[in-house]
Amino acid sequence: MHLRSRKKIGFKLLSLHKKKEPHAFHYLKQRASFLIAAFSLVAFVTGNMVGQHGWYAFWKSVMGKVDDSLIVYTGTVSPIDKVPDYTKWAQYGGNIQDHTFRQVPSEVLVSVPRYQSSIQRNVDALHGAGSSTYSVSYLGSYSSGAEGTGSHPAVDIRAPIGTPVRSIANGVVEKVDENGGFGKVVVIRHPNVPDPARPDKTTTLYSSYAHLSAIYVTEGTVVHKGEYIADSGQTGFASGPHLHFQIDREEAPWHPYWPFTGAEASREGMSLTEGVDRGLFQSRIYIYTVNPMLYVQANYTPVEMTIAKADVKEETNTNVITDTVKKVVMTVADRRAQRVARLQARRDERIRIRLARRQELDEVVVLNTEPQQIKVDEPEETKTHEPVIKSTETVASASNDPVEIESMLSSDVASIDIRHDREFTGREWEKLTLVLLDEKGNPVINPKNVSDIHLKAVYGSVEFNPPVVSQLDFSEGEAVVQMLPRGNRTVVIQAMPFSLISAPMRYMGGR
Repeated sequence: MHLRSRKKIGFKLLSLHKKKEPHAFHYLKQRASFLIAAFSLVAFVTGNMVGQHGWYAFWKSVMGKVDDSLIVYTGTVSPIDKVPDYTKWAQYGGNIQDHTFRQVPSEVLVSVPRYQSSIQRNVDALHGAGSSTYSVSYLGSYSSGAEGTGSHPAVDIRAPIGTPVRSIANGVVEKVDENGGFGKVVVIRHPNVPDPARPDKTTTLYSSYAHLSAIYVTEGTVVHKGEYIADSGQTGFASGPHLHFQIDREEAPWHPYWPFTGAEASREGMSLTEGVDRGLFQSRIYIYTVNPMLYVQANYTPVEMTIAKADVKEETNTNVITDTVKKVVMTVADRRAQRVARLQARRDERIRIRLARRQELDEVVVLNTEPQQIKVDEPEETKTHEPVIKSTETVASASNDPVEIESMLSSDVASIDIRHDREFTGREWEKLTLVLLDEKGNPVINPKNVSDIHLKAVYGSVEFNPPVVSQLDFSEGEAVVQMLPRGNRTVVIQAMPFSLISAPMRYMGGR
């Protein structure tokens, strides 16, 4: 009995207050808290994405594409910021072949020097110059590196492996590749940038960075001006550590653009190196590329853009928002350097346009010529051991020889014509136009070897801006100078070293 009673005895716990989990709608009733939490979440996600990459990147993350119209040009920077002073670095026992950028002492790092065509064309100064930052110039050859001696479509910047490479402007990564002669390469599309031919108009350009050692962006990524995108290296067909930097036009058939294929070089009996050194199809480079360093150094002023406002209330009359970029006050030296870069870029663009027009004319000739007349066998007595370009392709036969291009586009200057309206009021700046002439008295569109022209008043008193005119100041053979006569005396101007005297300019302030 005792055991049976123990089996019947048990305990059961019952809750005095039954617990009930709240329904999901219970939280929705807390409207204020819910709205604040939701807003905070959306603001955090949106702000994080927009803050890192801008609205155009946020749009891409949502829609899967980038609207090029939302990418705004804000200027340009050099693809590399700092390089070693190679002479000082050598004193520390450093060299570009055995050491990386991280091994360069900070005290020997200097800003990338300005690219100057006048220096880069000097073969004697560049040949064998191990301390030169620009080892191969635009339109240069591998043998000398001098500008205009070959068909290299880019500028090679000597830099130790691991040197930070940055995007020259706002844009979208168009291509990332690790195979081929360029090694690791990044191509960035830059929409809405100033056209070097007409800086007041916009175009699309493609910048390429080749022979990299590491890449930190992917295709479709939106990048900002100056953003760290890669490290320089020596991948692909590269004889030493450097950055291959070039800028292609949108019309180029591929990017990075190269002026000839392996088959074309073989047809001419040349290797790739020989083709570059001989200037094979150099004229194509003028058509499809621009001088990359001159373009970034020009740092063109942004073109004023008018952006339509998305949501404008009816009670307002504002339908558009004008985004005007404030101009930064520059020093006289900065303005001069920018002006020189722009003039050089425009010069290259004029050559490009002229070659393109010549190509069109040659194509018309080819179309109206029988095939039997195009192919010309080389006489036996003219054959030499040197490789001879025998291609019947229009561009090559017309102007692929650097010497021929130089003679076609450039002329010697024999004299100068000083033009003005022969009168002045004394209250404002007057325009003075200098026109370069050849020995026959014809205008020289593309002068060569023009020394600086110094202006002075041999009669009267005049202030000139600029007082000295260089070859880079001429556009299509003409240069415009602003002059401010002092007083009411007749003015006569002299241009040295030509020793030419202008027609008199008389005071007409009383009219």
